[in-house]
Amino acid sequence: MISQALRTLATVRSTGVTTDGPPLQGEGRAAGGKVSATVSAGGRLTALSVDPRVMREGSEAMCAEIITAVNAAVDELRAKAEERAAAVTAGSEEISATLLGLQQESVRQMERFTQSLNDVVARFERRT
Repeated sequence: MISQALRTLATVRSTGVTTDGPPLQGEGRAAGGKVSATVSAGGRLTALSVDPRVMREGSEAMCAEIITAVNAAVDELRAKAEERAAAVTAGSEEISATLLGLQQESVRQMERFTQSLNDVVARFERRT
């Protein structure tokens, strides 16, 4: 059981799915890639790029494309965060289950050990 818990932990670590590490980012594009946006954890807009050709379409159209790109970036960030959280949760649940099994098995072994000691003590008491 210990080896199973260690394998699960190694799998979680090898997938690179942890709560630490590089911060998550989401990227979105609109207007055929002419508008791009990047958001970081917390939903903060960290980069915005607008091709000058989009500006020729007028401010309303340009703003609509920016909104589309930012929303796509936020959606990607949310999906990445959910994926990371699910992977961490799944790994920790499996490890928790394995550790619970280890705890239960150690209790059973301790009970058998204690019973063996009680049997030995009883034998000694009968001899005396």
